[in-house]
Amino acid sequence: MRGHRDLRLVIAATLVCAVGGLITPLGPVRVVFATPLALVLPGYALTAALFGANRPERLQSLPLTLGVSLASLALGSLLLNYVPGGIGGLAWVILLVLMILLSCAVAARRRGRPRRDPGATKWVRLRPSPLTWMLGTGSLVIATAALVLAQVTLDADNVAGYTQLWVAPPGAADGSARLGVTSEQQQRRYYRLEVEVDGRSSPIVETFDLAPSETHTVTVRSNPSASPVRLAARLYLRAAPHDVYRKVSAWLPARGAL
Repeated sequence: MRGHRDLRLVIAATLVCAVGGLITPLGPVRVVFATPLALVLPGYALTAALFGANRPERLQSLPLTLGVSLASLALGSLLLNYVPGGIGGLAWVILLVLMILLSCAVAARRRGRPRRDPGATKWVRLRPSPLTWMLGTGSLVIATAALVLAQVTLDADNVAGYTQLWVAPPGAADGSARLGVTSEQQQRRYYRLEVEVDGRSSPIVETFDLAPSETHTVTVRSNPSASPVRLAARLYLRAAPHDVYRKVSAWLPARGAL
């Protein structure tokens, strides 16, 4: 990379951002390293490799850098989707680092060994308009805000949870069935389950509480019978003990029918 100061800076920034993004435990701080690694450095390196010595003006290269970076992220996600381990943070860092290093090597080879940096004078004398600065700054702020919001976990205060009451098809010779209550509520709930089986004098009653994503199961067996019997289950919430919250019914086969 001798004689190509911009490529050396790109490689150094890539290594710093990659290491910083991997070892930083705080999400907002990690975004500071991830933003240039994902939205700036890949596009700059790929653009330099594509154009070689015929580099575009600096202001023209700004939107081109962002667009090529976004395109490389889209294509990279398709590639990582078929790699063992899938799309993950470490896989992204490895892919981006390899992409940038390879692109810088290609760019340096295509440029040759210049006697001076032809873009240095252009960068000093270039006077972008206020509108150009506003658009560029706004694009960078929006991209950074999107990455920050992607790392933030928001409270779901207005999300309504639900509870499932289900029965598995009988699959045993004794005519038993398995009932289950699965809670997908936002907080712990208390339940009462009543199960009635034809031929039984009293229903089966169970009270329990479930945390989000927990399941409570009950195995029900019918009395000896020569014909199928009906099972009916009703679920109540402790907050409304007289209102049926969920209900399900099924037929249990006769003993020895399966």
